[in-house]
Amino acid sequence: MENTLAQEEQAVKFFREIKNDLGANSTQKIVKLVRAVLSQLRKSLSHEQATLFIKKMPSLFQLLFVTNWRYEEKANTIEHLDELVESIYHHDKQSSGALFSSEVDALNSVIVVLRKLDKFFGIVGLNVLHYPLTQELKQAAMEDAA
Repeated sequence: MENTLAQEEQAVKFFREIKNDLGANSTQKIVKLVRAVLSQLRKSLSHEQATLFIKKMPSLFQLLFVTNWRYEEKANTIEHLDELVESIYHHDKQSSGALFSSEVDALNSVIVVLRKLDKFFGIVGLNVLHYPLTQELKQAAMEDAA
């Protein structure tokens, strides 16, 4: 019971930080954004990598990660941040209720989500993301700090 409460508090803090960083006023939009990022990441992972990723995440994030997952889903290789952003932005444009106003907005949002996923759950340390993507995330963090 205590562990579940800690996970809930962690999730609330995770979403609050993203909401504050992006200046968003809708938690529902932030949840959809996180789900979109997790979904595209999942599509770029092997089943073994996805399993490792799932095991590291709290239950709420596991649900967001596996939402709409088809086991025989065609994998797409995402090695760079721009490929991930382009994929998410393209998918968003095809859906109703767009999350992003522009590709730059998508880039900023995806960077914030990925950095929070790493801060809270250590996704970079899992070594499931392609090396160029992890390096680009680190570079984006350094540029923000400068």
